[in-house]
Formats: sequence, structure tokens, C-alpha cells
Amino acid sequence: MAQQAQQIKSFGDHYAGFLRHLKLGGATFAAILLVGLAVAFSLPDMYRSTALIMIEEQDIPSSLVQTTVTVYATRQITSLNERILTTSNLVNFIEKFDLYADERKSTPARLLASKVKERIGINFINAEATTPSGGLGSYVSAFSVAFQDEDPEKAQEVASELVSLYMEENLRARTEATVETKDFLDGEVDILDRQVAALETRLAEFKEVNADSLPSLNMVNLQMMQRVDSRLLEVERRLFSTEENGISIAAQLATVKPSQPTRLADGQMVMSPADQLEALKTQLTMIQGRYSVDHPDVIKVRADIAALQTRFGLDVEPAQLQEQLVATRAELAKAEEVYGDDYPDVINLKVRLAELMEAQRQYDQNTIDSVVKPDNPAYIQLEAQLSGLEVDERGLKAERAELRGKLADYEQRLMRTPQVERQMAALSRELNSVSNRYWVLRDKQFGAQMGQNLEAQSKGERFALVEPAAVPLRPFGPDRFAIILLSVLVGLVFGLGATQVADAADDAIYNSAAIEAVQGTPPIVEVPFIVATDSVVGIVSPKMIMFGSIPLGIIIVLLGLHFLVKPLDVIFFAFMRAIGF
Repeated sequence: MAQQAQQIKSFGDHYAGFLRHLKLGGATFAAILLVGLAVAFSLPDMYRSTALIMIEEQDIPSSLVQTTVTVYATRQITSLNERILTTSNLVNFIEKFDLYADERKSTPARLLASKVKERIGINFINAEATTPSGGLGSYVSAFSVAFQDEDPEKAQEVASELVSLYMEENLRARTEATVETKDFLDGEVDILDRQVAALETRLAEFKEVNADSLPSLNMVNLQMMQRVDSRLLEVERRLFSTEENGISIAAQLATVKPSQPTRLADGQMVMSPADQLEALKTQLTMIQGRYSVDHPDVIKVRADIAALQTRFGLDVEPAQLQEQLVATRAELAKAEEVYGDDYPDVINLKVRLAELMEAQRQYDQNTIDSVVKPDNPAYIQLEAQLSGLEVDERGLKAERAELRGKLADYEQRLMRTPQVERQMAALSRELNSVSNRYWVLRDKQFGAQMGQNLEAQSKGERFALVEPAAVPLRPFGPDRFAIILLSVLVGLVFGLGATQVADAADDAIYNSAAIEAVQGTPPIVEVPFIVATDSVVGIVSPKMIMFGSIPLGIIIVLLGLHFLVKPLDVIFFAFMRAIGF
């Protein structure tokens, strides 16, 4: 029933309960405040020593010399934090500066490293600058390194040591970065240099092997092939004319006798051996018609014919041999015009011609004409013309063979040119690609060398100690006022809460609503509390206490927000931005 009365309590009921248990609330508030005061004044003073390090830009404009260290300042400092604030370095700080001397007696220094890290503060300082687009942008222009300790001198020493480590580590890291970049680019440039040299050698060897089929010589080869073809046509025309003249002169030579009849001193004419042979054959034919085969005259004529043939080699018919030579040469000339040198008919005709020429040579060796010099002027003239034509024919055939070889060579060059052009284009593209990468890396290598020189001479971006760590004169903490204020706020909250809890636990009846909740019906009449007029003077009204405590509570809450959470002006501007102002 009491719980039902509590659920329907009004603000006046809660206020009445607060007044009834005001002593309990005051006691709770006083206890919490005393604890807060004890904590605030029992904590030791902490001193913070702070050093300011500015991030200076490089002295030489970046448009002239570009540094190879392109890490942003925030990331760079974060990386330095990871390198410097390691457990081993923090343990060195503890041992070097004798931090946590009492705790180290029972706790290893490695377990205290986290406490040292909590006392180190790294804060970035932003600045605004005009961006290339014309707007405003912020960048980290400096950062502070701080350390706090109960001993102000020790705080200053540790902060100075931290500053030295940050500056040395930054210089070492930037130097290592430039050296590593330079070494990497040197290695890559050497690799590409060897590749370029190898490709240039391959291209040079390829051009040397295919020197006569290069695309640049395509027009030259075509013109030379046309000249050779024109020259070949001219030689074949001359060869055909020479062969025709040779055939004609050979035909005439077959009808002319090498020697003329010889007149003796007594005036008698002596015929040539060939005429003598013809005369003996005619005589043999005549006497064979009159005598038998065994007749002495027939035997004698036959013996004379055989002796004459054996002596002068007249057993071969020169006219028939010469006709065969002429006919074979004519057939060979026609066959060579139609077919090539490897055609079977051409080969057979060449073999036949060689046999006839060998027979002619043997006849010339056995005939009297090889012993006795021909004296017939017509025969000598025709024979000289024929010899000259044969010499011309051999020369023209040799020239024709040479021209055909040249023509085939130029045709092969022109046929190989597309393939050579394709392979050379592939080699050239590969060489150009590698060369372009080589020169790009050469430029980067030069930039890396300049960046290394920039860092070596301390002309690049660097840390500059603007404000060294000093011995703090005033303690940084603890914030005793904030602790006391927080104690007041907590005491008020818990004191107010204690009065309401006590009132909720009280089963006494103080008003008509409680009576109605108990018996189910309201009372017939309610008599108010009557205070004598004389006793009112000097008594503070509860409403006055309530209205006086509300502004005080608001002031205390605002002070707590300002000092413990966030400054009031920052909260105000954040609220205005949130609502669109």
C-alpha cells in the first residue's frame, strides 16, 4: 500500500519527504564531501615539464629539390612514438632517472613501463595555411613532448631526454629512408642498364644478320631487282641472237671445206684427203659393178679407202655430225627458254650436246685438219666467227646465271623483309619500353641523390627545438578544486537520493492521499497545520530553501561541466553548429 502511495506522489510529496529526512541528506552530503576533501589534499603534487618542437620546412624550395621522405608529420611522429616508447627504452628511463624507487623494490621495472608511458604526453599543434586551391587547410606545424613526475627536476630531465631521442631518431630515420631509397634505385637502375645493353646487342646482331633485308632497304632492293631483271632480259635476248648466229655460221661451215686443192710443180692438182676419199668411194662403186669382190682392183681401192680413213680420221661424216650439233643446240636453246635448267628434257639435251661435242673434238684430233692447218679463207673466216660466237655465248650464259642468282637473292630479301620488320619492331618496342623505364628511374635516382644530400646537410624538413624543457615552478596536478567540486556534486546527488530512499521506506502517514490509499476512502475532512503568527517570525520557509538551492545547484553543475568535461564556450558553439547557426 505504501508502494502505491509512493507511485502517486506529487512533487510536493517528494519535497515534503526531502524536508522530513533533511538531516540524513545533509549527513550523506557531508560524508562524501569529507572523503573528497581527504582525497584532494592527500594526493601528491605532480609537476609537468614540456618542450616544444617545431617541424621546419626544408630550406630549398621543393620545386627545385624534392625530398624522398614524403611521410606526413602526424604519421612520422606516430612512427617515432612506436620506436622510442618501447618497453626497453622505458625501462632505461626508469633505471637511469630512478623512477618509482619504492615500487621497484617489489615490482619489476618492466611492469612499471606502462605507468611511465602514461606520464608521457605528445600533443600536436595545428596551424592553418592556404591550400593551392585557395582554401584554408590545417597542418601539423609543431608538437610538444611532456613528462610529469612528483619531482620537478626529474620531470625536466626525462622530458629533455625524450626531446633528444625524438630529434636523434627523426634524423636517423630520415637518413635511413634516403639511403634505402637511393640504394634501391641504384640496384634497379643497374638491372635496367644491363637489360638495355643486352637488348641493344640483340638488335645490333639482328640487323647485322639481316643487313640485306632491313625495311629501310626495301625500296633499294626493289629497284635493284628491277635493274637485274632488265639486265637479264637483255642478256637473254643477246644470248638468243648469238645462238641463232652460231647455228647459221655452223651450217655454213659444214658446207665449206677446210682445204683447197693443191697444185704441184708439174701443174697437176692434188685433192684434199676428203676429196680423195670421195673419189675413191666413187671409183669403188664403179669397179664393183664390173668386177667381183675378190678382184685385185676392188681389193686395192678398198685398201686405199681404209688407209686414207685410218690416217686422216675420215671414218666420221663431218656434215652429219655438224647437223646433229646444230639441231641439238637449237633444241636446247628452245627448251631453256620454256623450262628451267633442272627440267629433264633440258638435262638430256645438255648430255646429248656434250656427247656430240666430244665426238667433234675426237674428229678434230684425228682429221687432217688438226695436223694440216686449214687454208681455205672462207672456212677460216667462218671458223673464227663461230669461235667468237662460242666465246660470247659462254660469257652470256655465265652472266645470265649470275643475274639469275642475283634476282633470286633480291626476291628472297624482299620476301624476308616483312618477317624481319616484325621481329625488329618487337625488339625495338621492348628496347624502347625498357629504355623509358631506365630513364625514368635515372631521374628518380638523381632526385634520390639530391634528397640524400639535402638530408645529409640538414636542409630538408627537420625538427627544431623551439622551447626546451624547463623545471616546472607550479604543480600541474592534481586539480584539487575539480575533485572538491566533483565531491560536492556527488554529495548533492547522493544526499538527495538518500532522502527519497528514506522517505520511500517510511510507512508513516503524512497526508490524506496516504489515508485514502490505506482505507480505500478519502477522509471526511482535512485540518491543515496551524502555525501561530508569533512563531512564523524567524522561520525560513521550505519554498525559500528550495528556490534558493536550485540556482546554486545549476551553478555547481555548470562549473563541473566547465572544469571537468569541456569549457562552456566550446559546448555553446558546438550546440549552435548542431542546430544550424
